[in-house]
Amino acid sequence: MKQDIIAVIKKSFTENGVPFQEKNKTDISIETRLLDASWSSGNKKINYEAFILLDEDQKTIYMFEKTLEVSQGFSFGSSSTSFSQTGTTLFRKIKSTQYGVDGKAYEYVFDLGAIPKAVKNAAAQYNWKFKTVLSSKKAMYPEGYVAPQLKFCGNCGNSLKSDAKFCGKCGNSIS
Repeated sequence: MKQDIIAVIKKSFTENGVPFQEKNKTDISIETRLLDASWSSGNKKINYEAFILLDEDQKTIYMFEKTLEVSQGFSFGSSSTSFSQTGTTLFRKIKSTQYGVDGKAYEYVFDLGAIPKAVKNAAAQYNWKFKTVLSSKKAMYPEGYVAPQLKFCGNCGNSLKSDAKFCGKCGNSIS
């Protein structure tokens, strides 16, 4: 069941253009720069990081998120951020237009709430719990843990046995 939930989350991320990785420290991780803007009088960078760990014994998905915004220099403009909360999950939308002293406009819009929402929906679909954690270590494998190497269908995301030649769900040939 864990692999089915991971496939649902990955499919949602792929459909929404969310870049994710599979690493040995957690089931799914996201480490991306959302914004890297520079103008003659400064710059602004926004980095986003998330770790998602599925615990089969407790039927719980643990998710850690962090957004780091770094800016320097001078600009003027407008920005708006809206927050809403469902249970312990915070949904955040950011929209900003900044102008450098050269008059050039820098506009960006992010819906950071779409990422935990996709994970929370996958948990609910399989009757699992969803928990936001404040420490990245709580969304990572214990030290020394080696995750099993798994195969997924490149067509539909279905989890496969390591020796599979065809996907049992869609029939896609596995090379």
